Amino acid sequence: MNKTLYIDQEALATLSLLKEGLLLPVDKLMNKSESMQVNATRLYKGTTFPFSLVLAPSGKRNEIVLKSLKKNDKIVLMCDGKVCGSLVCDEVFEIDKDERVKLIYGTNNPAHPGVVNTYKRLGNYAICGDFEVLFEDIKTHKADLQQAIDNVEARSISAIMLSGKPFHRIHERLIRTALVKNDLIVIFLLKPYTDDSLSFATRLKTVKYFCDNFLPKDKVVLIPLENTYIFGGFNEIILNSIVANNYGCTELIIGKEKAGIGAFYQDKCFSSIIDTIVGIDIKIEIMSNFVYCDKCSTLVSTNACPHGSHHHIQYNSDSIMELFYLGIIPPAILVRKEISSIILSDLYPERTERLAKIHQQLSLNSGILDDFESKNFYESLMNLYQTSSLT
Repeated sequence: MNKTLYIDQEALATLSLLKEGLLLPVDKLMNKSESMQVNATRLYKGTTFPFSLVLAPSGKRNEIVLKSLKKNDKIVLMCDGKVCGSLVCDEVFEIDKDERVKLIYGTNNPAHPGVVNTYKRLGNYAICGDFEVLFEDIKTHKADLQQAIDNVEARSISAIMLSGKPFHRIHERLIRTALVKNDLIVIFLLKPYTDDSLSFATRLKTVKYFCDNFLPKDKVVLIPLENTYIFGGFNEIILNSIVANNYGCTELIIGKEKAGIGAFYQDKCFSSIIDTIVGIDIKIEIMSNFVYCDKCSTLVSTNACPHGSHHHIQYNSDSIMELFYLGIIPPAILVRKEISSIILSDLYPERTERLAKIHQQLSLNSGILDDFESKNFYESLMNLYQTSSLT
């Protein structure tokens, strides 16, 4: 009888990224010798890869199975109670959990939320060997992107990685700026595997709304990206570059304030983690920081605005989300009103009945009672905020 390993959705998604060639030059689970070499050199086949890629599921049940395996034993992979693949054992070896966590996050301090979660899901033994997994999403995304590339015969393809929490005006500016000089833009919307107050479904809705209504459809592709634990540390930019490159992108755009750039002083000059990348054939462009200037009355780059920071409104995602959590619709200079309406209606579905009554009393209408969605109320309210004052 085949033995079984129980893995979670993050492990399944990571295996799928590997199987679909999105982590090349890594194309397989690493054995002990390869793991040690990559951990020591941060290189795989002469190309930057920040840490070993292994499958080491936690749990006593898994550990018993792993310690009992012999070469060529076939294992069933289970996820959430369903068969999700299989693996033929080549080697099982013990790993140093502390070393692995440090390589991913740069620390093993339990105050770091990623560290705690990774320790919980990381076992003492890793397994390598040929495997198959059932995970169709990535195959579909690859096919959709290739079709878009073929449709416009794209040669310059720019990638932008977004969490979309929330999707605000700076994101819009970055996308439009990239559109000017590229044949195609790929927006990778990061799909988290931890609980979050703003669901991925809501984030996807907001970005899709913007793409469908304000961008040329043949020049933009929106792809959910499995944002597993391997992207969670200070190596995020390296791994984003690898994935974008393997999707066929020629450029990766990141914001100047992006976490993980990691500037350091070496050889009498400042460098960043980007300067350490070897063998990944993609251009990384760091966009300047954008703010809203009350003197310029528009979004501006801090490199091009003559006015001081006391005239600038920063686009701090945490602060904007706090407004949403308080039930307050942000000013339209921060977030497009339609986007805000989608977010608030999803965050507070229990308000719908009360909002429908207020909507009928305060909003312009044709006298016909239309089907009501709470986002209609928020949009109408924002229209009233923007109406000129009485004179």
